[in-house]
Amino acid sequence: MTQTRAAQPRFGTDGWRAIIAEDFTFDNVRLVAAAASRFIRENATGTPAIAVGCDTRFLSREFAKAFAATAASCGVRVLLSKNFCPTPALSFTVKHKKLAAGIMITASHNPAAYNGIKFKGPYGGPAMAGMTQGIERSIRELGGSWKSGPAGGKVVTQDFLPAYYRQIERYVDTSILKRFAGRIVYNPMFGAGIGSVDGFLQRLGLDVSAINNHPNPLFGGHGPEPIPQNLADQTLELRRQGAVLGLATDGDADRFGVLDSKGEFVQLHDLMPLLFTYVAQTRGWSGGVVRTSSMADTVDKAAEKLGRSVMETPVGFKHVCERMLDHDILIGGEESGGFGYKNHIPERDGVLSCLLLVEMLAARGVTIRRAVQELRKAYGPFAYGRIDRHCPAPKLRENFSLLIDAPPANFAGLKVSRVSTADGIKFHFQDGSWMLMRISDTEPVGRIYVASSSQALADKILRAGAHRLFGR
Repeated sequence: MTQTRAAQPRFGTDGWRAIIAEDFTFDNVRLVAAAASRFIRENATGTPAIAVGCDTRFLSREFAKAFAATAASCGVRVLLSKNFCPTPALSFTVKHKKLAAGIMITASHNPAAYNGIKFKGPYGGPAMAGMTQGIERSIRELGGSWKSGPAGGKVVTQDFLPAYYRQIERYVDTSILKRFAGRIVYNPMFGAGIGSVDGFLQRLGLDVSAINNHPNPLFGGHGPEPIPQNLADQTLELRRQGAVLGLATDGDADRFGVLDSKGEFVQLHDLMPLLFTYVAQTRGWSGGVVRTSSMADTVDKAAEKLGRSVMETPVGFKHVCERMLDHDILIGGEESGGFGYKNHIPERDGVLSCLLLVEMLAARGVTIRRAVQELRKAYGPFAYGRIDRHCPAPKLRENFSLLIDAPPANFAGLKVSRVSTADGIKFHFQDGSWMLMRISDTEPVGRIYVASSSQALADKILRAGAHRLFGR
């Protein structure tokens, strides 16, 4: 059996994402499956086995079946998820069953026109460079076509969720969770988290309602990313129902977002130190912190207070995962809402993060708004801003190169004290503010992150940065 195709997939920091029917086609998915199977067979002992899951995007289930069938024809045993599932459930299945790899058909938080593939290593976290580069090499060696491989492959359909929820139930303290008072509004954003957070808490007797809790491949007209501009409907529902907390997960439920009782977005820069401190103080586990360069240093201060170490990595959870595998890390995270935890999986888990947050609030007997106020009282004021903007790729590259080659001495009237190019370009200002600029690996998008002591100043720095990165 032979298949052919025109263009080869291009991998980014978190697998492969592309526009459906343009580059993300069945032929391309089958080619990637054949290449991945070849790499896995060459690096596994015995008959290799993988898990394949999918989200709620257009044709995700069909793409997952095509990937699974191709891998089986290439001699790989496949566990195929019975239905859509959160990415962390797929990752836990890989680790729990000691499989060679995991494949998740998802484009995560990207717009509805996209789909993609996330690769997971046998440890239950993002694939490292060796695996993704090996698959890319196999694609090139296949030369745009693939043939069936050795015998021994088969596809078995399995429900990944029961074992994953048993793991979650062991991890959280359900006796504390049951004490949470007030209504919660959960928003899976039409994605793979449908029935997860709300179902778990409802089984414990909590008052939880859900919105956008049915599959919709158009995601209500915006990307399934839990950021303020995408949570307006949840804010209205929170106020209408008189709820005290809003929880949301992204399209594949590995990231999360939080709204307070007024419907205001809670910064992930605040949630990470809160969750880290709570887990450190209640679980009795050792371990430090690893965070990406786009995360504020509040968690560093919390770690210092507890005598724990802190490591910084480039943006991308695979870098966080790598540190979690090689060091004693209690929590690893990135500012986009992906946190991973010790004694679970080295993977972003939006479902567990939501539940741990509810547990923390129940244990402390405070609202999230009060918890953040106490955090800021302890560590000082903080404001944050971010811009993600589509821009012609040549223009982005040209402007970014100019910033790298000749970094400005000041932005928005603030003097630059030092510049780091370890991950994009990061400007540190004399007053303690910072600005990080990066270009996406998978789409023509520039990203600017700014942290400062006031929102007005953060917004001012953002505007100055946007002028330099997008405005020329």
